[in-house]
Amino acid sequence: MLPEIKIKRILFATDFLESSRLALDYAVAFAEHFNAAIVMLHVVELSQAATEVEVETSKPSLMRRVAHGRLDALASGVRRLGISVEAHVEDGIPCQAILRGIDRYGADLLVLGVHGVHRGLDHLLIGSNTEKILLSATCPTLTVGAHVLSGVDLKLHIDEIIYFSDFTPQATAAAPYAVFFGKEFDAPIEVCQLLPVIAENNERLKMDLADEYCKSMAQTLGEDSSEWCKPTFQLEHGMEIDQIIERAQRQNAGLIILGVRTASQLGRRLHSSFAYNLLAKATCPVLSIRYTDAPTKEEA
Repeated sequence: MLPEIKIKRILFATDFLESSRLALDYAVAFAEHFNAAIVMLHVVELSQAATEVEVETSKPSLMRRVAHGRLDALASGVRRLGISVEAHVEDGIPCQAILRGIDRYGADLLVLGVHGVHRGLDHLLIGSNTEKILLSATCPTLTVGAHVLSGVDLKLHIDEIIYFSDFTPQATAAAPYAVFFGKEFDAPIEVCQLLPVIAENNERLKMDLADEYCKSMAQTLGEDSSEWCKPTFQLEHGMEIDQIIERAQRQNAGLIILGVRTASQLGRRLHSSFAYNLLAKATCPVLSIRYTDAPTKEEA
């Protein structure tokens, strides 16, 4: 039996850059589809001068007033579409404030815009803040990169979903979301496993991994697992970032779903250019679902 998945409150974190504006289009489209409310959050890191002004005058600084004005303008525009919106400006370090906001505002989905920063030839990073959020968020995170097409229709249509995992039982935590979104948008799902390098030339290990993965998938998806358990036709060998992007474009994918776990192959790749490039270069939004280990007896 599938775990219950609901999307009733969407946390949209914005820094007012163009990438955030595009991410807002998707937050609005998802809110319209699921009849969900949007919670807009902007985090201000006040300069020392602005902090001193607020302390001395007991009034908001110009920096804070500008932030409130810009956020209120965004919220008003979305409300005119008939969508419920809350708007909050908070102080602090962005990634920490956003992670707190997930719990504080009861978010079922976090939406972020990501923008690439070039550092040297052919090297693209999206920043440590996004990495920390992806590895710590307690709800799914939808990232919208600069290469995602703008002008998304309010009545969002997804032609296909590509689901990537690293062929571990832990990665199956993201599978229910692939099934959920596939049913919601009546979209086919293509499963792509990123086979660990150690297993590429080891047929016995491949079969063992396949067996363990499929058992975990059956426990996670129940009766919906049968079509997923065909690993012979799902293994991918050494897929590169450009292959993933090209496949998503060729198949007109509207959503990429990743199962992310810090200790897994994908989790480790979050510390390299692989996931940075995927999030920054993808031509469709990427939904990341973090696997959470069950607490031990000592932690419980």
